[in-house]
Amino acid sequence: MKKLLFFLCLIPAFSFSQTTISVNFIERTNTKKKITNILDLSIGSFINNNLIVGITNEKAVADYIEYGFNPIQDSLIVSNLQLFIKYYNNNGYFLLMKMPTSSNIKGISIYDRIRVGGGYIFYSDHNLDFHVSYNMLLTPNLNGWNKGELNLGISKDISNLHKKKKGVKLSISSCDSSWLHRLISWINTPLSNGYRESVFN
Repeated sequence: MKKLLFFLCLIPAFSFSQTTISVNFIERTNTKKKITNILDLSIGSFINNNLIVGITNEKAVADYIEYGFNPIQDSLIVSNLQLFIKYYNNNGYFLLMKMPTSSNIKGISIYDRIRVGGGYIFYSDHNLDFHVSYNMLLTPNLNGWNKGELNLGISKDISNLHKKKKGVKLSISSCDSSWLHRLISWINTPLSNGYRESVFN
């Protein structure tokens, strides 16, 4: 948890791109088959208009499997943190990949715990968006299970929290021509002491 708090402070401070924070609060796995309340926190930054990379405190877990005995589900904690990549299209859909930052369990590689999936984000005018996603193991475990899970959560753009002035919320498709023309027009608007473009020089 201390490592995650470090990244929470580090990424917004040094990132020059849009930074978002999200929380998954409901989970349903295809092994337990019941809804569980969770609190998985993620933070990431866009490296272009569609791709976001970040880190989450969602634990990477594995079943304890021994021949002749029933497996103990999710009893092994492979890693306390995971890296993630999300690719968004302009219609609200996204693809997702997660992998542990390291492995605490001998014989289990971080590549054995890579999870892939997709989802949909419902954008809000109040900068508090709702998302639903589904992901599963890229490689099934020894029992042949993909360990799929359904997640519900919310996300928020925090790019402007550390600035004195409240900025304009950037959406995934915010870099279209009309937005760019408005920005250029705003920069070129005369002020009493010059032009706004001088602050970028």
